[in-house]
Amino acid sequence: MSSLNDEPDENNHIFYDPVTLLRPISRATGISLDQLNFVTVLFVSFGLGYWYRLQFRDANRTTRAAVTTGIGLFFSYFCYGNAIIHLFINGFGSYILMVAIPPQHVHKAVFAFAMGYLLLIHAYRWMYQKTYCLDVTGSMMVAVGKITLLASAIHDGMGRDEKDLSAGQKRDAVKEIPSLLDFASYMFNFQTVIVGPMNHYHTWSTFLDLKHVPKDDKTGKPHDPTSTAMLKFEMAIGFSVVYTILSPYLPMSLTSDPATNEYNLLVWWLITVAASTFGQNYKEMVDNWNIWTVAWLRRVVYERVDGPYRTLAVYVTGAAWHGLAVGYYFSFLTSALFTLSAATFRRCMRHRFLDNAMHKLMYDIFGMVVSKFAIGYIHWPFFVMHFWPSLFVYRKLYMTPHIIALFIYIYLPQIFPPQSKSKMSSSSIVSSNSSSLHTEKSDTSQRSTRFENSTRTAIEK
Repeated sequence: MSSLNDEPDENNHIFYDPVTLLRPISRATGISLDQLNFVTVLFVSFGLGYWYRLQFRDANRTTRAAVTTGIGLFFSYFCYGNAIIHLFINGFGSYILMVAIPPQHVHKAVFAFAMGYLLLIHAYRWMYQKTYCLDVTGSMMVAVGKITLLASAIHDGMGRDEKDLSAGQKRDAVKEIPSLLDFASYMFNFQTVIVGPMNHYHTWSTFLDLKHVPKDDKTGKPHDPTSTAMLKFEMAIGFSVVYTILSPYLPMSLTSDPATNEYNLLVWWLITVAASTFGQNYKEMVDNWNIWTVAWLRRVVYERVDGPYRTLAVYVTGAAWHGLAVGYYFSFLTSALFTLSAATFRRCMRHRFLDNAMHKLMYDIFGMVVSKFAIGYIHWPFFVMHFWPSLFVYRKLYMTPHIIALFIYIYLPQIFPPQSKSKMSSSSIVSSNSSSLHTEKSDTSQRSTRFENSTRTAIEK
């Protein structure tokens, strides 16, 4: 039974000082109080979300903002107690900077303050906390993401020329500083305050104005999102059940288990893959590992760093956002190298396998196998966090993947030059012309079917 059920580590009170209403249940079930409070809030929020939609679907923006903020603050206090002071300092300190700093520089000032405060919290937690718990640092990480997204949107909307913005930046740009209540609702709404996900302020603003759900063309009323929400909920429960059942049999610790290490390298690798992966290629796995974290890093870091170091900046920021454990930096820096290497390999090799379907299939299978290996190799340090344990897999494989990745990044373009832009354009034109000819030869029924399918796909996306 976790010590958090009875006498929590005194150092945890800096980050974790929860309401103890459920402690008797915690002691009776053996579920630690931090996890029990967290899951309780999670399930209650689903019911409250349905109630909120029905009860306040005709309410004004101010009422909707106030209610969701109040519930969110209660949830935060229930889970973290007085430790929510960190959320206040980080959030409202950043808001003061948004009001005081010129829009041309607000994104840099807010990023420095919010990330700096988060790193301070991470540092104290790493040095002094003796017992792990689901404390306020998780919510702090989400809050930093939302704050910096808002600051970047203010920079785009008030501090830049519109012609310099991408389509996404134009869509999410904020052209005036939000009111204090709107900002508080964005930061502390019960739907996202505990575990996220992050979201753009523009998205939240349309939610407050009841413009987030498209209207039915026939009735003129917004579509009912209940069925979609229930499907997502059922999928989440399903994945949770599968994970709960399988994870005890496939822990990441199998990688360094003495019995596992007695197997030959191929069997050991297959066990490591089973314990650590999903996805068909490395980019897909990175993009879907945490979708909103990737989107946040792209908008806040990648799009605002010039020169050849933007990919490195993204991964260093991702590591710092997670904490100060050295394993995070091993994982993210290795991931940066593999990302650059994978992009180089794609530019140099992919076009050579597009001449027929079989060659393309072989290329895809090769990419999937390599990606399966890469994800376990890269994220082992993320799992163990400490220095010497982080080196276990690297030493076992003599850092061969690192060497191969460096070779691909530096030398592959010299051996197999990438396809020239002119040839890429010609290929696109030929492909387009072929498609046009095929369309012209198709009968009316086939054209109708393709149109319906493409329209359905666009709507679903």
